[in-house]
Amino acid sequence: MNELNIPPEALKDKDAFELLRVWAAFEEQHVIINSGLSGGPKAFGFLLAELALHGSKLYGQRLEKDELETLKEILDGFNNEIIKESGNPSGSIEE
Repeated sequence: MNELNIPPEALKDKDAFELLRVWAAFEEQHVIINSGLSGGPKAFGFLLAELALHGSKLYGQRLEKDELETLKEILDGFNNEIIKESGNPSGSIEE
């Protein structure tokens, strides 16, 4: 049902686990974060940074732009959303 493939390296690692899922539905993002994540807020920041770097590669290649330029655009979008707080994150922790 419109799910992305599991990365090959994750299939090879018997200790691999899913960190999060993000879906678009009804023109909103719907997110599930693995509640068993360890490491705390700084580690979650590392996760967000890695996602931004992967995104800069994707958009750099797709738009034929420099990855650093696309990363700057991603960070601008991130900062604008944090300041604006237009989203409405809600939900609960599920064990």
